[in-house]
Amino acid sequence: MKPNNSFSPKRQEAGVALLIAIFALLLVSGVALALVANSGTESSLAGNYRSSTSVYDAGTAGLEEARGRLLPSSANYFNNTIAGFMPTGATPLAVGQVRYILNPLTGEVVAPTTSGSTYADTEYQQEYGVPVTSATVQTINSVWANGAVAGMPGPLYKWVRITPATEQSLNIDVNGDGVKDPVTPLYYDPAHLDTNGNPKPSLIVVPTAPLGVPSTASQALEVTALAVLPNGSRKIEQYVVTQVTFNLNLPSALTLPGPLGSFNPPNSKGYCMDGNDTSQTGPPASSGCSFTPPPAVPGCSTTSASVPAIGVSPGNDNAGSQTNTTYVDTQIPRPTNYIGSTGTTPSVSTPPLPPNLSSPTQLQQELATIQQNANVCLGCSTGAGGTYTFSNIDTASGTLWGSCGTSCGTTPQITYVNGNLDISGSTTGSGILVVTGNLTYNGNSSWNGIILVVGNGLTTYVQNGGGNGQFNGAIFVANTAGTPPGTYGPADFTINGGGGNGVYYNSCWIQNSQKPVTYQVLSFHEISN
Repeated sequence: MKPNNSFSPKRQEAGVALLIAIFALLLVSGVALALVANSGTESSLAGNYRSSTSVYDAGTAGLEEARGRLLPSSANYFNNTIAGFMPTGATPLAVGQVRYILNPLTGEVVAPTTSGSTYADTEYQQEYGVPVTSATVQTINSVWANGAVAGMPGPLYKWVRITPATEQSLNIDVNGDGVKDPVTPLYYDPAHLDTNGNPKPSLIVVPTAPLGVPSTASQALEVTALAVLPNGSRKIEQYVVTQVTFNLNLPSALTLPGPLGSFNPPNSKGYCMDGNDTSQTGPPASSGCSFTPPPAVPGCSTTSASVPAIGVSPGNDNAGSQTNTTYVDTQIPRPTNYIGSTGTTPSVSTPPLPPNLSSPTQLQQELATIQQNANVCLGCSTGAGGTYTFSNIDTASGTLWGSCGTSCGTTPQITYVNGNLDISGSTTGSGILVVTGNLTYNGNSSWNGIILVVGNGLTTYVQNGGGNGQFNGAIFVANTAGTPPGTYGPADFTINGGGGNGVYYNSCWIQNSQKPVTYQVLSFHEISN
């Protein structure tokens, strides 16, 4: 018999199924491991994102606390806690002056000026070229420090630093002189013009004397925050901020631009207009004016400022028969009751208007800024205007008064009335008052600060009846619908009655009514640490 050498395919294929099964198992296992690894990566990424977002929010909260507490109108204003913590008025924060807000947890020590400490401020030297220990430092606690706000966990920033901005600290050559000045504070001027005379709001290095700081400029401050989470995530954030101010430098106790429509003052011995600064004192006793010293403004006293009692525009009155100055002179029955910088009685002159009030166009830009920052804005939501009373102001949403009664006289706020306003009665308000229609009052009405009666059409400033109220500050009455367009039209000033109600130029209340309403953020960035 021959041996059986025939080939069997089945025998060669033995074990292939097992190999395929093992390969498939390995493939599935690899996919499963990849999914597990990917899940871990996703969790890690999500955790990192949460940490990054949380520490960012914590730093921003610190910046915003500082920005809010810079405002004198804030209940947590720095100087309410530590007198002189921040300079007031036009006084700048000097280079080398450092202010910290500290936000420790209960039992924690936050010491930004201590080298090697957990929360040491090493960034200061990077910006100013010297260690923070060489600066004059003051500290204040955050409103959140040590759990100060009961039942509410605060943001986890550790400190916020407030310093004056310089070219060196911002690493910017602002004036293009090739030097990044380390010692001169920077200012922000919204009315700055470029070399071609075109508007270019920008940071500026203050020109040397005798020019000094422009009246439209405010100091630029750096606000820097360090935030640290329990997991060690850290972030440094920085604002550059400046005050939003209105720069309402009215040139007279009463200013009436454009051709005069009518001017009808009272024939009253006690009624006066005084362009000499009556911040604390008043007109000479021999004048016969029924003057009462206004509420004192802390830190402000009488200056040597003096302006005309009444300021008008060059040119003729609305009838075209005589100059505005002559027309006003002939309408005043008691010339000696109108005193001011001219040295003549009545003190009527044609002082130049500041740029932001020089034309209706410029005025409207200023009014838009005032409206945006008003505490009370009546008739603004509908744009239809209306007629309002003092009670509407006193009880409106956002008011700082809240049925304040006599205390309104010492609490300045920004009140914008889109329409007509009647403040007749024994009312006393303060701050900036804008009326875009007619303002009516009686002799017992009073106001401390700035009044702008401005509107498109017939604009009147009317007093009905006598009394002993008083206006301390400055008043501007203008018709914005002149011919040709872009010029002031005729405005009216009428007083039906007498009494002792008068207008007294007062630099303290002019400035006090223009306290910064907010700090504008000029820039924001994160700093590597």
